[in-house]
Amino acid sequence: MKNYVSKLALLFFGLSLMYSCEPGIVIENNTPSEIAYELHLEELPNKNAPALQSFVHGISGEEWLLFAGRTNQSNDNGGLHDMNGDYTDTSFPPVSYNDSIFVYNLKRDARVGISMSQLKGILTRHFPKNAVALNGFEAVFRNSNPLVKQDGDFLYVVGGFGPIDFKAKGSAAQNYMTYNHVARIHVPSLVAIVNGNYDSASKELLFSFGRDTTNTLVSTGGELEKAGGSLYVVMGHCFGNNCTPFQKYVDAAYPFSVSVDTSGTIKNIHKLNISISNAISDVSNPKGAGADNMSAFRRRDGPITPAIYKSPVNDTIQEGIAIYSGVFKAGNDNNLQAWNDAIYIHPAFANKENTVYTYDRAYNQKDFNVYAAPNFVMYDADKEITHTFLLGGIGDGQSAANGKLSGFTNTGMHIETKIVTDFKTNTVITSTNKLISQNIYLNNEKNDKPFYGAEAILFPNESLITIIVPAQGGKNGTPARTTEILDMSKFDGSEIHIGHVFGGIEAFESNPATYGPGKSRASKKIFKVVLKKK
Repeated sequence: MKNYVSKLALLFFGLSLMYSCEPGIVIENNTPSEIAYELHLEELPNKNAPALQSFVHGISGEEWLLFAGRTNQSNDNGGLHDMNGDYTDTSFPPVSYNDSIFVYNLKRDARVGISMSQLKGILTRHFPKNAVALNGFEAVFRNSNPLVKQDGDFLYVVGGFGPIDFKAKGSAAQNYMTYNHVARIHVPSLVAIVNGNYDSASKELLFSFGRDTTNTLVSTGGELEKAGGSLYVVMGHCFGNNCTPFQKYVDAAYPFSVSVDTSGTIKNIHKLNISISNAISDVSNPKGAGADNMSAFRRRDGPITPAIYKSPVNDTIQEGIAIYSGVFKAGNDNNLQAWNDAIYIHPAFANKENTVYTYDRAYNQKDFNVYAAPNFVMYDADKEITHTFLLGGIGDGQSAANGKLSGFTNTGMHIETKIVTDFKTNTVITSTNKLISQNIYLNNEKNDKPFYGAEAILFPNESLITIIVPAQGGKNGTPARTTEILDMSKFDGSEIHIGHVFGGIEAFESNPATYGPGKSRASKKIFKVVLKKK
């Protein structure tokens, strides 16, 4: 399902550009600004976290909730899918899918887990209405590469890829799909259940499930973001027996909302109602057969992050979404290329083209860090600059032969995004980037194996202060919201603990092409992420 191709580029570079628009707006040649901190990663000695990649993740206090994804059930089979397989049983062997729900305590290096069958038994005995709600939605807890977002105490899960029936025999291709489920899970309650504290779990809040019968939000390899009070399915693709054709990109970002029906008969309790708004896209019909060949939104598995943009309407900062790179451009399956430009989604305002997104063709990531990897975003309010950091993954700037995997990478990238506004003419959003490390994980000057970051997650330090965006549109508008973006004005001290990188694919070759010993496996390693004053 995932082919990776990259092109030849320099290992170190400073991106400079001259971009002039309407009179009055000139963006001078520049590279990302120097910031007062250096980024450091330190591997922790913890041994008891589960090995997972492409998994669902949530936080409750000091504990991480972990489920779904793929793991090393046998012979390191939880690593990169077999690039030469049939993208079903041989590429994604059913036995490699994680069947457990884990609660992991980082401080104590302690793990508790229950299987899906154990969860069903617990629900039947203690939470019967939730047991009814779960029926038919077991794939929420057993799939690969779903879209995930936590908002407060609730975790939202959309899509993911896997077998229709894990016990099915016969044609593998007909047995795999991208799921159409949407789930809302109360993280503290599910953590309590896994820990055996059933009285601490809320029967009313625990689970709510729904299905997108329109196939609009059916995605794997995209991201789930939240901006302006709405959830967004951002790109990805539908891959499998339920997709038309067998692979169809989302080619858009879709705002949507959910509401929970907890009244009526037992059949309707914990039902999730889904309301989907108009697509944000550069094509009029993202679902159309030709959209994949035309849309710049034809991307998946790329770095997609929360963002801050300043609205020219009222000169206030507002939430948005940034898409840097991603795969793949339309073309021959043996010569697919990563996208190296960027797309900025700014729902609070429209640009000169009267769209709520800006396509930054001038941006060039030069095939570095083009794949989904741990990331974090900081905002400098004084300079009105957003700083984004990408930590490893795939995309080492080296070329690869047709049909082969682009190199896994330990490089670290710093992206700086700013807005230049002239109210009489236009608003321009622009980004520049540079490599900050050849090997952010092993702290040396060579981008060398083993490689980390692909499909890994950065669990944030929740004690850090984040940006609050102001309310929009009066009493019926969007209320003020706390974002995930770190407020640099609130940094205090010589060392800022950003969070921890966990899981993902651990690759032992630059182009392993498959899972297995000496090739790749699901990772259980944990790295502490710190900014240190220069």
